Amino acid sequence: MRNINKYFVEGLLIVFSVLFALFIDKMYDDYLLSQKREIALQSVIKELQKNQSLLQDWNLRHTVIQDRISAILENKQPELKAALEQERFLQLGVLTNNQSLADSMLSVTAWESAKSTGIVAEFDFETTRKLTDAYALQQMITERTFAQIIDYYFDSDAHDMANIDRVLLQFELRFKELTSQEWMLARLYDDALTHLEAIDKTKN
Repeated sequence: MRNINKYFVEGLLIVFSVLFALFIDKMYDDYLLSQKREIALQSVIKELQKNQSLLQDWNLRHTVIQDRISAILENKQPELKAALEQERFLQLGVLTNNQSLADSMLSVTAWESAKSTGIVAEFDFETTRKLTDAYALQQMITERTFAQIIDYYFDSDAHDMANIDRVLLQFELRFKELTSQEWMLARLYDDALTHLEAIDKTKN
């Protein structure tokens, strides 16, 4: 009987040891996952903050260009219209005041890394939704709206100086779409960052 009790106790100890080891492994895995999630979120926050600052420059620059084109169409700046008409091809610098359309592009590296590693699955639903909305509009702006402006400039129709008003109208419409989307993206950035900062505060 003593041997049976001895084996029973030893069996319980073995089972307990195995379960305890599994528990420790699970806790360690959870800790590592939590750390990866936190690193990913912090990277996304920094990326959004950088994009937010860049977007402010974009919107200011593109709004000025839009207003400049509108002023030409409304004959408020005839000297600019005259400067355009004396050229054989459309001089974009006249519309942009010799400024580039963008000095830097909006980044997506942190977000794409979070998705490719699968760590996004560890974000809560609201965080994922807000980030997805922001980055989806950002992608639309950079890959469609902004790209369409560049594509149109390299289209032969954009250099039809005999129909300069029609050309300018096409640019005006494209810049109006761009600036309105930039305004909306700024709101999405604000919303996402406010949400993420609130989560940080609850942890501290």
